[in-house]
Amino acid sequence: MPFLDFDRTPLLLLGLVAVLMLGLEAWRRASARARAHKAEIETLHARIETLRDEKWEIAEREERYRDLVRAQGDVIIRKDLRGRLTYVNDVFCDTFGKLRTEVIGNTFLPDLPEGERPRMLASFSGLSMPPHRIRYDERALTTRGPRCIAWEEFAIRDEDGKLVEIQAVGRDVTERKDAEEKLAVALEQAKEANRAKSLFLATMSHEIRTPMNGVIGMTKLLLDTKLDPAQRSYAEAVRASGEALLNIINDILDYSKIEAGKVTLEEAAFDPRRVLESVAELLAPRAFDKGLEIVTEISPAVPRMLMGDEARIRQILLNLAGNAIKFTVSGGVVLRLSRTAVPAQGAQRSDNKRVGLVLEVEDTGIGMDEQAREHIFDDFAQADQSHARRYEGTGLGLAITKRLVGAMEGRIDVESEEGRGSIFRAHLPLRLALGQHDGPAPTPLSGLSVIVLNDPPLVGAALARAASAAGADTRLVADREGLLRALDAGPADIFICPIDGSAGDGAALAAHARGRVPGLGTLMLLRPQDRDRLVALTQGPDAPFDGYLIRPVRAASLVARLTALRVRHWMPGIGAPATHDYDDTVIEDDMMPPRAPVIGTAPLTVLVAEDNEINALLTRTLLEHTGHTVRLARNGAEAVAALEADAAREIDLVLMDLHMPGMDGFAATARIRELETPHAAIPIIALTANAMADDRQACLDAGMDDYLSKPVAAEALDDMLARWAGRRSPRAHASGEKANRA
Repeated sequence: MPFLDFDRTPLLLLGLVAVLMLGLEAWRRASARARAHKAEIETLHARIETLRDEKWEIAEREERYRDLVRAQGDVIIRKDLRGRLTYVNDVFCDTFGKLRTEVIGNTFLPDLPEGERPRMLASFSGLSMPPHRIRYDERALTTRGPRCIAWEEFAIRDEDGKLVEIQAVGRDVTERKDAEEKLAVALEQAKEANRAKSLFLATMSHEIRTPMNGVIGMTKLLLDTKLDPAQRSYAEAVRASGEALLNIINDILDYSKIEAGKVTLEEAAFDPRRVLESVAELLAPRAFDKGLEIVTEISPAVPRMLMGDEARIRQILLNLAGNAIKFTVSGGVVLRLSRTAVPAQGAQRSDNKRVGLVLEVEDTGIGMDEQAREHIFDDFAQADQSHARRYEGTGLGLAITKRLVGAMEGRIDVESEEGRGSIFRAHLPLRLALGQHDGPAPTPLSGLSVIVLNDPPLVGAALARAASAAGADTRLVADREGLLRALDAGPADIFICPIDGSAGDGAALAAHARGRVPGLGTLMLLRPQDRDRLVALTQGPDAPFDGYLIRPVRAASLVARLTALRVRHWMPGIGAPATHDYDDTVIEDDMMPPRAPVIGTAPLTVLVAEDNEINALLTRTLLEHTGHTVRLARNGAEAVAALEADAAREIDLVLMDLHMPGMDGFAATARIRELETPHAAIPIIALTANAMADDRQACLDAGMDDYLSKPVAAEALDDMLARWAGRRSPRAHASGEKANRA
């Protein structure tokens, strides 16, 4: 080995260092590249793991989707733009008995039962417009036989909105369709049953009312003849029983009409105070026969005129008050009218156009326990089942009342305690009549001092409240000693007391009061049947009374009598002028004895078409008793013939029964309206025992002019004749009108 050249050693060392440095740099770069490769490998591993997870999730979602599709039970298919199936689910295969391999790539239409027309299964028709869906039902042949399939087709579009496929989903709705068909059949059967029920009710109404008309009408005629006491008692029993039976029939018919939804409410202006007071007057004889009092109380806040169905409101009051009288043995019944606030509607804070009218009926009757109160408005319910035989009736009156109140968007409630009476309240939201404005109640009796004997207590208290509401200074006294103290305590202008009462003879009491206070005005209270005592008590210089008030007393009548007495006593020589109540309604001056009844309608010649001999006799008697001439026809054909033979035009009006043999009332009316004579315009009034909801309209539609329901009251018949006397029918046929003008 040669010796080193020490002179060249530094150069060699430098070369070695350079080589080492280059090697180190190469190693560093290689290490960096290795680390980078390792990081890339780790990233790739992470990405691969993520892709594996995503693939697993996708597979899971696909499996979930397939499970969901299988679980749905609906037929699902897809087809491409050329109409070839691209997808079908298992339900499709099971339903139509097809293999997936034999239908994919081919078109498909289901087989249909004979007579069925194909529908738009998986077509493009109708999918181009919103909502891009089509729904229809189709009956198709399946592995389970003919089934009803409800199809829904919708478009499948790509991200650019381009139509790429159509999907159709079919659901087996055979059971639902069968149920719908059965329901439709059941509904039609129910309608048919309802029509049959209505026909049955109409028929039974006619068949029952026809003889009832004869029973009640002829009994009333019998009571107008001379009878001994026993005979009159028997006749009254027949009349009362007939009217009770008629009330039951009316309740059943009313209930049936309401149950069938045939009640229509009319809205017209009416005076609620007069409705309340007329109901009290109508029921007064029944109350007085039982020894009961019936009074009315009306709040001054009640408007004078409201909009509503007066007839139905009257029916509500009659049902409630009649029920109260039936279940009251002693004491009396109070009918009240008041006002309450109407709840605001929607976002409104108040409703200035509506008034809450409260009809209240309070009695001192048997009352009810809690269980009876809960069911009192149920159908066929009685206030006390233990009294069912004592208190007869259908148990429908309150059920009908509740439904009527509900139809008026009102509510009804009851307060009662067994043995202590009941209070029924009906709350009705009504509108103010046009031109009516709320304001303070007038006080026409201001400055007048009135003493009222509180005998009977219900009557006296009601009179005192009514007089006070009209502005009078009113004092109630309980007996003779109380009257004397009141007369000594301060000035008094008028004293009111009954003819007979617990405080003694009313005439003696009034005479004593007059002797104590010269110039004191006096009014007596009496029942309608006590009118025969008027002359002795109100005529002559020594008569104890200046006038009288008939119970139940109307508030307007009370104000009128007190005003008239004020004028008579404070302004002698003037006499008692015609007086008015404070709502401008003329009140007859009862200071004088009752006048004879006024004869109304001038004598007419009336053609009565009636096949029932009893009813024909009754109608003829009622007409002849009021001076009219009657011609009878046994059916519609005879009525038409009678008019055709009436060359002198003597017949003024026709009373037409509806159900007659041969030609009925409807056909006869049509023939009369087509006559070529002036008789085509003769007024025709339906006289029938039918009482269903549509009877009146059916008569008008047939060309008749008005309607009277049997049994016909004499007053109703007189009113009808007065309404149509001298008039011609607006329902006449054109030819008849032309003949009439000629």
